[in-house]
Amino acid sequence: MPTQAGHMTDMRTGTEELLTEDGVALATRLQGPPDASVALIVAHGFSMTGTDRRLASVAGGLADAGHAVYTFDFRGHGRSGGVCTLGDLEILDLDAVIRLARGRDHEKVVVIGASMGGFVALRHAALLGGEDAVVAISTPATWGVSSRMRARVLSMAVQNRIGRRILSARGTRVVDNLPEPPRSPSELAKLIRIPVGLIHGARDPYVPVDDAVLVHERLAGPKRLVVLPEFGHAEAAYTTDLVDLLRSLVEVLLAGPGGGGI
Repeated sequence: MPTQAGHMTDMRTGTEELLTEDGVALATRLQGPPDASVALIVAHGFSMTGTDRRLASVAGGLADAGHAVYTFDFRGHGRSGGVCTLGDLEILDLDAVIRLARGRDHEKVVVIGASMGGFVALRHAALLGGEDAVVAISTPATWGVSSRMRARVLSMAVQNRIGRRILSARGTRVVDNLPEPPRSPSELAKLIRIPVGLIHGARDPYVPVDDAVLVHERLAGPKRLVVLPEFGHAEAAYTTDLVDLLRSLVEVLLAGPGGGGI
């Protein structure tokens, strides 16, 4: 397991700089009571950041409900350093934030990840652990494979120099030499014993609902699948209505079978 990462806070912006086990500086932020019993770590999708207005609105709503909410920028995104590895080394980013939360007065830590963030959250739960539950939204079951045209166009962009330059100009820095495909949620689901909630939109233009169904079938621990008929993909589909769903789903996941949960 990685060692405890160091961190420092910029008092002017409220952004905390956190170092991962492999030395990448991450920009993290905390909303809500710092001593809340439940900490929620919100992990964004590819080409997004922790300060995206839609993500920030949902994070703010969860903080207003009394949770400590940690948002951050994955490597290669926003204010964080490094380059994006498309869900591979990003598990070290999430691990650093989980360790930060674990070092504080939280009884439970739940990761809420969307798209790439959900992909990373499930991989982390299987390979490293340390969270009490995971909510994965609009999450692909496998790495780099999709029948959807928009996903294929995005994949082509990250695989050529011009596409990576365009992404970099928009704030997302992608590694030049793409990694070997990392082990995907569909393969790792059997290793996940903690409660997992899956949220997927029937109108998702990037990832089909079948991906969520596949992961749900293979999960070894307590699980729940929620398919939303009018929901699209990840942060692009976030609204304040999502806050109530996430709050109730987190409560159900943490309650467990003996507490009236799943």
